[in-house]
Amino acid sequence: MRWEYLFFLVSFYTFGQQQLEAKYIQEKITIDGVFNEAAWSAQIETTPFIQIKPEPGKPSKSLTSVQLLYDQDAIYFGFFCQDPQDSISKVLSLRDDYNPNCDIIGIFLDTYNDNQNGFYFGLTSRGVQLDAKIAANDYNDRLNLVWHSSVQIVENGWIAEIRIPYSALRFPQKDVQDWGVNFGRQIARNREESSWVKVNPDLENMLLESGDITNIKNISPPLRLALIPYVSAYADEVRKEDGSKSLLRSFNGGMDIKYGINEAFTLDLTLVPDFGQVVFDQQVLNLTPFEVQFNENRQFFTEGMELFNKAGIFYSRRIGIQAPNKVTQTMLKPDEYLENVPGSSQLYNASKISGRNSKGLGIGVFNAVNAEQIGTAVSTIDESRREVLISPLTNYNVVVFDQNLKNNSSVTFTNTNVWRSGSFYDANVSAVNFSLNSKDNNYNINGKGILSAQLDASNTLGHNLNFNIQKQRGALIGGLGYLEESDTYDPNDLGFNYNNNRRIFEASMAYREFQPKWEKLMKWSINASFSQTYLYDPSVFTSNMATLNFFTVTKKFNAFGGNGGATLKPTQDYFEPRTDGAVFTIPQFYFFNTWFSTNYQRKVAIDAGGSMNQYIGNPWKQYAYNFSPRLRLSDAIFLIYSFEKELQFNNLGYAIPFATPAMSYQGILFGQRNRNTTVQAIALDYIMTNRMSLSLRLRHYRSTLQYESFSLLQEDGSLSLLPDFNGLTSEGKSAYDINYNAFTIDLVYRWVFMPGSEINIVWKNSVFASNDAVSVAYWQDLSSTLQTNALNSFSFKLIYWLDAQQLRKDRSILPR
Repeated sequence: MRWEYLFFLVSFYTFGQQQLEAKYIQEKITIDGVFNEAAWSAQIETTPFIQIKPEPGKPSKSLTSVQLLYDQDAIYFGFFCQDPQDSISKVLSLRDDYNPNCDIIGIFLDTYNDNQNGFYFGLTSRGVQLDAKIAANDYNDRLNLVWHSSVQIVENGWIAEIRIPYSALRFPQKDVQDWGVNFGRQIARNREESSWVKVNPDLENMLLESGDITNIKNISPPLRLALIPYVSAYADEVRKEDGSKSLLRSFNGGMDIKYGINEAFTLDLTLVPDFGQVVFDQQVLNLTPFEVQFNENRQFFTEGMELFNKAGIFYSRRIGIQAPNKVTQTMLKPDEYLENVPGSSQLYNASKISGRNSKGLGIGVFNAVNAEQIGTAVSTIDESRREVLISPLTNYNVVVFDQNLKNNSSVTFTNTNVWRSGSFYDANVSAVNFSLNSKDNNYNINGKGILSAQLDASNTLGHNLNFNIQKQRGALIGGLGYLEESDTYDPNDLGFNYNNNRRIFEASMAYREFQPKWEKLMKWSINASFSQTYLYDPSVFTSNMATLNFFTVTKKFNAFGGNGGATLKPTQDYFEPRTDGAVFTIPQFYFFNTWFSTNYQRKVAIDAGGSMNQYIGNPWKQYAYNFSPRLRLSDAIFLIYSFEKELQFNNLGYAIPFATPAMSYQGILFGQRNRNTTVQAIALDYIMTNRMSLSLRLRHYRSTLQYESFSLLQEDGSLSLLPDFNGLTSEGKSAYDINYNAFTIDLVYRWVFMPGSEINIVWKNSVFASNDAVSVAYWQDLSSTLQTNALNSFSFKLIYWLDAQQLRKDRSILPR
């Protein structure tokens, strides 16, 4: 054996810190799941990891060995996970699916050794990759790094061989590296999670409680330049003005570029991006005075966004999808409303620079340019229509400075800026937020200060202040918090805030046990909280609430819990009337809900729950229940069906007309109504190989609203009944009742034919319909909805990863 290339992992403690000493190799390593190179140790020593769950602090029931090698281009990990062959999980999963039915080995790398920022690389026993960027114990798994791995199942365990190129990491330029590291293992049949360095379950921070990789010498951050071109083709059904449909074909091409400016900072650029294959939003019938927040599903806006999201003032869907209402209404006349708002507009380009230097300073710069959006304005006088500009050519910019401090602490400055062409207003928001931990991380103080400015003739300024102090470790935890938002605070030009003009005082306390004395339980917790809210201006009481929550997991991995609470006095709602100075008094109410979830390791598992709200001295009440079986049909086929039902009886709220009523009243109109909402969804995954899958996402949402009576809102917040008002149009139909349906299908075939390169074939089907047929039975309504003009989209997309470093090495392609 060539002992100069041998690295046998040795772990030891120096002043209480567990360490791994790295050894350099020159031999080429073939990633095939077999330790047949001389560099790998001929003898493998297995050591027990320490359980995080189900029995914290005890040795894992299966032994694990780790070997580590490095050269000038990459770092290599070799794992031997001891287990009887017939007990190893054979389940296939989607990439980045932390499926409890999978056996997983994971690497947690802290390349700046700051205990806050790092990388996660995981591999299942079937060779499926998982990865994530870690920031302050938050895992962003929406990015897909390019690295290589292979798995082999052998007689008494399974082998994982992993090569992580330095181009996938960020680390300082210095002679000797000092990286933090921890390893984790999940054993599905035992529902066991364990780690190389002991991790306490009260905080469960794999970077904070980690060891060190030492003696990595004389490596340099490589050239990091990747070109990711794409080509795509679409055949989309579009609806004409006369209601008929036509087929629109399109061909697109563009490119993403990733360039390492230096060892710490990376430029990401997307040119002529194509987001046409993004899954549908989960649309709902929104009767509140507030905007609905949807998830971001566009890949460029989900990967590498940790810095930009830290202050909570950046909502990327403002770019090209969800312009603020104030902007879309700018060009409307007083007697006009918008008939439709386009789902998205063309994003010309977007770029971001992000990274962190050796002093712990993270810097992020984001910029995007979006095309104008055109909508249709309808006159309330004669129903005439005209095209109207609802969002102009716009430039979006974000700048972030985030400084790491001792004890897993940090302070961050963030600025967002929006420039709009023409007569539209501009906007600017600046935020400073901090998080300070005690030396043992038992206590935390965090806070935030934000200044918003809408730049027009009036230059409106607003502010947000937030301060919290908490005990976050141990059996007994709790905290106090205060939030203040002025009535002019508005970050929504590039952020998202449901409502402003509020002051909130809150307190909470919880007790939890991770090793209960009762042998049937694995862990449990109970939490009590109280909050009280006021308007900022005028400073008047609005609401309060006391709640009690509990949660437990049994030794058989069945979980159940619930919560209950009540308001201690009537709520004064200044937002529901949608008129400045008006208030609606909501009666006191109490609520409770309960849920249970059976062991996901079983082939059939069930999630279910129910809830009830009852308003005191009022017929207003609400019930809800849900049921979701999870079926593992085979090791490659997984099905989840979910059913949700919510029933509201005698609900009181602002009456929104969906047509023009024949009668009208001066004043603020409220209604007593019944609402019935049903949601059904199917998620079906067929994983053919560890790189090929077929996924179906089907969802039907139906919500009916039927009014029983109408009232006028009085100055004291009470309602005065209008017995003669029926809410009918001149045609005798209800102007206020609505039956809303949203039916969507996303069917995606994905083949990752090489790391970073893939083919996606997608079929999308959608129906969004509304009418006043509120009395039609559910299944009859679903049948008629499916016969409504559904729109179909078929698309093909090829993405190819070109790595400049790899091309340089291949002399036949690009000579040195």
